[in-house]
Amino acid sequence: MIHWGITALNHGSSLAVFKDHKLVMHKTSPCDELDSELTVPALNLGSPDRIFWYERPWIKKARQIRAGQFSTAMDLSTLPSRHLRQFRYAPVIYTPHHASHAAAGYYTSPFDHCAVIVLDAIGEFECATIWEGSNDNLRKVWSRSYPNSLGLFYSAFTQLLGLKPIKDEFILQQMSDQGDPRRFYNSVRRYFGHWTLDLKYNFHRGVQNWYCDLGNLQDQCDLAAAVQRVFEVQIEYVLDEAHSRIKTDCLVYMGGCAMNSKANSRYVEPKYKYRWSLPNPGDPSSSIGAVLYHTKQRVNNWQWEPVKHLAINV
Repeated sequence: MIHWGITALNHGSSLAVFKDHKLVMHKTSPCDELDSELTVPALNLGSPDRIFWYERPWIKKARQIRAGQFSTAMDLSTLPSRHLRQFRYAPVIYTPHHASHAAAGYYTSPFDHCAVIVLDAIGEFECATIWEGSNDNLRKVWSRSYPNSLGLFYSAFTQLLGLKPIKDEFILQQMSDQGDPRRFYNSVRRYFGHWTLDLKYNFHRGVQNWYCDLGNLQDQCDLAAAVQRVFEVQIEYVLDEAHSRIKTDCLVYMGGCAMNSKANSRYVEPKYKYRWSLPNPGDPSSSIGAVLYHTKQRVNNWQWEPVKHLAINV
């Protein structure tokens, strides 16, 4: 039995191949579409019996309509079925976006019982979820939905600073080391309410109401420092949510926001004694999770690259 897990049509693509319940290939590509760089080596291992897609496309289109992205929502060329015609004999199974993230982390971890936190820009509707992993099963215990997105918040300010969103967030983090967070902290903090990830502003189209001049590098670094500090406060809130709901010292941390090493060292690592993530906890690893969410199998045969954003302790 050969299973493929696929992420594509959104900030790059990846393909995972499971053969006889073992992960035998995981490749990524900067190309959004599923190209021959991924499919040719996968087909060399055999044709897929089933394909698992990392999100639910029609639910995603419903969110796009809600977000006012009408042309994108009505563009049927973005449906994965259009890109999988060459594999038409393999049934396609769709997986909730955050479930793919959570499964990629939990089923590759050494933990039986743990909390799983997923934070990213946006899935279909969900932007933040907490899961309990226990006895090879995942149970979602908390979530926040669009537009309450910590990832969109951070990416929007990345763009405001003249950087490329969904790519240069690490530069914002680096800039924050050179800035004074107190200068713009209150201005940035006002975008949030009093609850965990309770946003008063939709950052999907960037920051369109910023009023302060950012004419020099120090201004930009001060803003980056404030954004980083507010980001860390929200991370701490999410950690408290997880800790209050799931009594464990083990954490699996997934999603694009998990790449913020500065927040991780300050808040995540002191909070949980035992920690696990993947080298890229964002969408590239969701091709693995799309399969594992359904098969509930453990991956213990793969040699992972070093994880740089989080101090792994198992």
